[in-house]
Amino acid sequence: MGYDTPVLLTERLVLRPPHEDDVEELAKIANNRQIAEMTSRMPFPYRLSDAEAFVGSCLRGEHDGYVYAITLADTGHLIGFCGLEKRTRSAGFEIGFWLGEDYWGAGYATEAANALVDQAFRSTDAEQIHAVCRTVNPRSRNVIRKCGFTFVGKDEIDSVAAGRVPVERYTLSRPAWLERKTERRRG
Repeated sequence: MGYDTPVLLTERLVLRPPHEDDVEELAKIANNRQIAEMTSRMPFPYRLSDAEAFVGSCLRGEHDGYVYAITLADTGHLIGFCGLEKRTRSAGFEIGFWLGEDYWGAGYATEAANALVDQAFRSTDAEQIHAVCRTVNPRSRNVIRKCGFTFVGKDEIDSVAAGRVPVERYTLSRPAWLERKTERRRG
């Protein structure tokens, strides 16, 4: 465990490893039932102690993959988190993301997710990556589809905040990603 997590730059975002200075802001933006119920591992209410434990686990390299604080490039303001982690439930790398409610609908999640996909295929030997979203989460579904993922089926997962919930599973193969990158360069 413990990956060397490089900083990723996009047009409007800086994705960087979390640090202790993120704890208070993380506790504020993550303390939202709507966010917690769409994730598998986020409790609600989300307390300062939860933020301290999460950031501490990142600093100790306890995640099997890459975990990023999503920040605005122009201000450095923390707006959410994303990750590319090996997950047993997907039998490989899975992307995940969430944003504070004030930042929904601005395209930031798609921008961050695309950066994660690029990171996955540039820095790992994964032949495919996975994404999972709640069936009642059209925003995440749209982000996943915009990144080129293909629907593979429905399932159920355990959510700390919502219990056992139905989800949709998606995959993206390395060849499909390469084809998308080639098309974007041409277009």
